[in-house]
Amino acid sequence: MFTTVLCDLDGTLVDSRQDIGIAFQHALQLVTADVPDVASIARHIGKPLEQILQDLGYRLRSEELATFLTAYRHYYATQGLPYTRPFADVLPTLAALATITFGVVTTKEQTQAEFVLQRLQLGRFFRHIQGWQPGLRLKPAPDAVVAALTALRCPPQQALMVGDTTADIMAGKAAGVRTCAVTYGCGTRQELQQCEPTYLIDTFGALGALIARES
Repeated sequence: MFTTVLCDLDGTLVDSRQDIGIAFQHALQLVTADVPDVASIARHIGKPLEQILQDLGYRLRSEELATFLTAYRHYYATQGLPYTRPFADVLPTLAALATITFGVVTTKEQTQAEFVLQRLQLGRFFRHIQGWQPGLRLKPAPDAVVAALTALRCPPQQALMVGDTTADIMAGKAAGVRTCAVTYGCGTRQELQQCEPTYLIDTFGALGALIARES
């Protein structure tokens, strides 16, 4: 039986690919003329920004990296998320599962995560928001999942981690919780299946039936 569900943010609760991609392009063009398209950036959403840069082939000097990070965060925070929306069945599913305690576990910085959830009027559904904070290892390390469980006073055996990337699934498994991969986000079905999640669903709405089945 699940009492607590922890959800990744980008690619699981909200489709933020366009806004993240545009902010990334804006910041990167301050340090290089070679800027990837939004689709290429979106394939790496869920990783730390520095890791995305590396995986896209960029090797920035420390001062360039600082310029990029500052510009990205400022642009993302000030442009109002014009393209970011909750996935179609997120709001009704969260409302229908009001007896379940929900939390968010994301690689976004704490203030960014809170900003997105408040802006999209999703914050009221979540008892705890666990973004990145100094000293906290990011997914696939279990630290953020464990921190959320601690804040919510939930034993791992009563929790479910829901996410769209292999990092989400690996972090949940490392923290000792059952995992649910969603196939509509940034990760591919094949990649997710290779991580052997406990469950695999194609829509967020399917979470309701899954929880009812396990109750």
